[in-house]
Amino acid sequence: MYSTVADLLKLLPENTVLALADDAGAGIVADPVVTAVLEEVIDQADREIDTYVGTVRKVPLSPVPAIIANLSTKLAIHNLYLRRPGVDEPETWQRETSRCFRLLEAIAAGKIVVGAELGSTAEPDGGEVLVSAPERIFTNAKWGKF
Repeated sequence: MYSTVADLLKLLPENTVLALADDAGAGIVADPVVTAVLEEVIDQADREIDTYVGTVRKVPLSPVPAIIANLSTKLAIHNLYLRRPGVDEPETWQRETSRCFRLLEAIAAGKIVVGAELGSTAEPDGGEVLVSAPERIFTNAKWGKF
């Protein structure tokens, strides 16, 4: 798994996680039924991630790049909301989910690199950096050295 139950709890309050995942009313995240639901939504998120990343890298990713762990957590939260008909996903999470899929599309298109392949090192792409700035108003030549 690219993320963990603990990662979910860093982004959502425990009472929200329980409201979305506690089908039996156990009242604790550590309950095996709740944990199974949370692991399933993480697994769903990871499979979605793999469909995008798998176009440019061998999956599953190991070690897991931080951006992928982050995407896994956020998409798992989205999946938690989807499993509760009648419970609307907050607008902020809807926007974040859209942003996550845009990132995955950019990864699949090769516009974003998610880390080096196992056994290799990340290499810069050799591209150049272009900087645009207004002309300097104050220069050392005009004012002398201080």
